[in-house]
Amino acid sequence: MALDEALLDGYVATAESAPTLRLYSWSCPALSFGRNQTSDGHWSPTYLRREGIDLVRRPTGGLAVLHEHERTYSVTGSLGRAPFSDGVVATYGRIADALVDAMRRLDIDAVRSSRAPRGAGAGEASCFAALSTHEIRAGSRKLIGSAQARRRGAFLQHGSIPLELDAERLDRALGREPGGDGGFIDLRRANPAAADPAKVDRALLAAFTEAFDVVLEPSELSPDEELRATRLRCWKYDSAEWTIHGRLGARER
Repeated sequence: MALDEALLDGYVATAESAPTLRLYSWSCPALSFGRNQTSDGHWSPTYLRREGIDLVRRPTGGLAVLHEHERTYSVTGSLGRAPFSDGVVATYGRIADALVDAMRRLDIDAVRSSRAPRGAGAGEASCFAALSTHEIRAGSRKLIGSAQARRRGAFLQHGSIPLELDAERLDRALGREPGGDGGFIDLRRANPAAADPAKVDRALLAAFTEAFDVVLEPSELSPDEELRATRLRCWKYDSAEWTIHGRLGARER
């Protein structure tokens, strides 16, 4: 999360850079809260500690996500310039179309939701319990959860592509009794052959290349990006105040 925000800050400082697509997984499971989500009553410290699940907070909005067996995508860039020159809604739409294409390359009949946002029920804490416009679904079930942050002409959009998501494990991490199947679908249920991280990466790279008519060039983190990420981890993402309460005080932008 600190690295995603560090990349966002880089686009605030330098609007001339090409957009960045980042794909990653998690070295250990983590429950993440959205930037403005209350954590009160929405997590079980005992269960997380026992199961070795970290607790983090995203720089983007939305509800809680259990990151475990998944591929996470991240897109950062400048709004108002190609290929994201048409504003926030269009940016969501263009990225959603690329994600749909990636899923279809994995033989999953995914579509971009065009319905008005359907909010989660009262007291709901899980991102995958709600389906909104431009989110990716297979049938009536949410398949990919995404969230966005914008900062002085730059944007970050990242999201969870679950290879396998256990509804009972998610419920217990959220501090509630298990019940039902969560209302979502993962890649393994949509198409067992698709739940392979390498296949998912290849599909995503091909889809983004075609959707944005670009050549994707591998790159390493710059020294400035590494330094920004380290600073963010030290004063923000390692802070219990930020993780649990979503606040830091005067230093937060």
